Amino acid sequence: MVSSLVAAAIEQLLNQLIKLDKDFVSDLIPVVRQQLSIEVTDLSVSLTLLFDGDKFIVLPIANQDSDCFICADLNTLLDLKQPENVTHLIRNGKLNLEGDLNLAQQFSKAFNNLNIDWANNLSRYLGDGPAYTLVSFVKQSAQTLKHQASISQTTFTSLMQDELKVSIHPLEAQLFKQHCRSLQQSLAKLEQRVDKLTAAI
Repeated sequence: MVSSLVAAAIEQLLNQLIKLDKDFVSDLIPVVRQQLSIEVTDLSVSLTLLFDGDKFIVLPIANQDSDCFICADLNTLLDLKQPENVTHLIRNGKLNLEGDLNLAQQFSKAFNNLNIDWANNLSRYLGDGPAYTLVSFVKQSAQTLKHQASISQTTFTSLMQDELKVSIHPLEAQLFKQHCRSLQQSLAKLEQRVDKLTAAI
């Protein structure tokens, strides 16, 4: 039941994307009538995507006999936005891929190339001025949030290392390693001297 609802929602979303970006269809031409099955392990969701040349059809099952079958958790699937990551993920055992690798990469490329002109699409409902203002505001807000998140991460790291002493600063770790090496060398020299003295006695 849940998979059916998820499949229906994704199908509707994908078909809306076709309307919002006309170039999306041209990027999907190489995958027409080819099945991409996806099994999201951590969400227990299985889907099969099929683009028939006009619209997407999404089925709530993953068929291992599809042209391409992918099994991975959600984070790994998100990493597939960079096609060059595929081989690395397979080697590390994070991704199980059977069938046509080029099909998966072509789907990835099509989604990465999505370029929706939100201002133009919203102008039909809001008018040119308000649509442009809204899109600009959203973009600026997203950049601000990203910047604030970066500052928060830096502040948190600094707090943990310098104020609360919860984590070790990289320089402190390096110094500790150097002291350990120096101590090992001193112990080795001392052991050699003890051995010589013992032999002399």
